[in-house]
Amino acid sequence: MQQQTIQAQVNKRLLSKADRLFTGTLEGRIIEILQNARRAGATEVTITQKDGLVTIQDNGSGIQDFQTLLDLGGSGWTDKTERSEDPAGVGIFSLAPRDVTIESGHTKLVVTQSIWTGQPAQLFELPEVVQGTRLQFQDQPWEMNTIEKYAVFTGLDVTVNGKSCAQKRFCSRQSTSYPHLGCRIEVRRRDHLSAWHKAFQTNYYHHDVLVNFYGQVVPFDDEPISGEHLVFLVDLTGETTALRLMLPARTRMVENEAFRQLKEMLEKEAYRFIHK
Repeated sequence: MQQQTIQAQVNKRLLSKADRLFTGTLEGRIIEILQNARRAGATEVTITQKDGLVTIQDNGSGIQDFQTLLDLGGSGWTDKTERSEDPAGVGIFSLAPRDVTIESGHTKLVVTQSIWTGQPAQLFELPEVVQGTRLQFQDQPWEMNTIEKYAVFTGLDVTVNGKSCAQKRFCSRQSTSYPHLGCRIEVRRRDHLSAWHKAFQTNYYHHDVLVNFYGQVVPFDDEPISGEHLVFLVDLTGETTALRLMLPARTRMVENEAFRQLKEMLEKEAYRFIHK
């Protein structure tokens, strides 16, 4: 009997349900939009909201191929970005099922519910060039305090209705570089954390480790030395890394070999900190 082979594939039925698959949280939408702007080389993101209409403008490289926006699971990012960030390929689908207007260069696309689920979309030519990318859609309030929490560690200059969000370094210059993991690690006493770091700790006695994935901070628990009340700050550097986030929510780390090595380095840094 001839040996048969089968392989995994994405069924079209999944795309037909896209307007229901990505009805996530406001925080998730904010994170995804800021991450996309940064990956496109943006340094500035301007967010305004009036009468429920959210407008987001960045100064990135813009959209070269609008088809990539509707490629669920694809990303169109460079190999370097794939190796250092492992983008999920959700992108603009995080805004489904909302009607979204997207403008970049001379091109405009309006994504409606039928387009989210696989119907053809028409591209329109704009009379004037839009630098970077502009998004518009109806949503619940994008409030300053929520946006600022997820903007502060991105390295982006983000303004909300004319007011600038804070920009902070996640780790200080005292941190130690670990190129093989693509990150830097800093140890601090719990009472030496900034308010921005504490915003990602939901319980005083937990979340000993905070990992900054370019503005998206993911906590987990690890206590190499008990009773010392230490917190470990891990900041990804943009180098190739095997540290990964669980999909699709990206709120937990994958416990792979790189994660095991990271925990070993945390223990090393803990003893070094105590020794000092």
